[in-house]
Amino acid sequence: MEEFVNLEQFEEKAREVLPTMVYDYFASGSDTETTLRWNRESFQRYMLRPRILKSVEQVDTSIDVFGTRVGSPVLIAPSAMQKMAHPIGEIGMVKAASTQGNALILSTMATTSLEDVADHSRTVLLFQLYVLKDRNYVRRMVQRAECAGYKGVVVTVDAPVLGNRERDKINRFTLPGGLRLEHLVEFSPEEGSMPTNQSGSALVTLFQESLDQTLTWNFIEELRTMTSLPIIVKGVLTGDDAEEALAAGVDAIIVSNHGGRQLDYAPAALDVLPEIASAVQGRVPIWVDGGIRRGTDVLKCIALGASAVLLGRPVLYGLAVGGQAGVERVLELLHEEIKTGMALLGARSIAEISEAHIRRHQF
Repeated sequence: MEEFVNLEQFEEKAREVLPTMVYDYFASGSDTETTLRWNRESFQRYMLRPRILKSVEQVDTSIDVFGTRVGSPVLIAPSAMQKMAHPIGEIGMVKAASTQGNALILSTMATTSLEDVADHSRTVLLFQLYVLKDRNYVRRMVQRAECAGYKGVVVTVDAPVLGNRERDKINRFTLPGGLRLEHLVEFSPEEGSMPTNQSGSALVTLFQESLDQTLTWNFIEELRTMTSLPIIVKGVLTGDDAEEALAAGVDAIIVSNHGGRQLDYAPAALDVLPEIASAVQGRVPIWVDGGIRRGTDVLKCIALGASAVLLGRPVLYGLAVGGQAGVERVLELLHEEIKTGMALLGARSIAEISEAHIRRHQF
């Protein structure tokens, strides 16, 4: 994997090795894919302001995740159906995360059970929850996660319906044969497979049949009766919703537009991060995702108020190209860039990175 020197190269190679249906599922956005593009473009709008002569011989990239120290401010985002990328799937992902010191969030839509992932983990795990109509199922899932040693529940709140993902419709996306959604086995009559949809994406049909579209902030209180784990909401894009989340008693907020896969023309997460940081005022951790490809991208997020970031597509591309070793190389490259960037920025720890280190370009 030493031939890869940046994360963009992994995407180029993954496009070559993955079937079109699978690559498009991982890479695409909704409608015109404008928000998808904005996620990357947003980083070009900000410049970093280095401070010099700061004695940066020792640079500490570690952060706290609910009481446990991890070596990197980069968490693995909850990405569905990882065995589509490589047969080792989520097991390879968690082994790589463990080796490189990254926390990991496991998706409800995983092709490996949360217990199997936990058995192979030596890092902090959190469980991402899609709230299904069957609340008994929801209760069982979060309690399984708690029993398996997961440290938090990440509730995805920006997907009452699935975004209009045209590439999935064109490809008639469905889960490839031999794979199943392990957390839906007990819930789905198809035992974890996807319902047939001859006119478009089977994933849309699955969401329409399963997800609870009546969800409100009251669910956070309901979830508290199911688990003692910290509750994180993923999909906040306004200061107003950040205030609602705090009022509901969440333990952390993830600023996210779902990788540009839900509402097209929603803002880039980086652009709304200052608004949300201003609303939160340090009361809970803020994590952010969307478009991160460089260590300097991570530093910009932290300077604008995030305490950690989530990485999604690049680790999937690493998995597709090289299995566990590919993911390890992706994380290693990003970690090297973060350390180099921190030293050049004059920051010896993540806590030392602040808004004084960043400015928005005046075009």
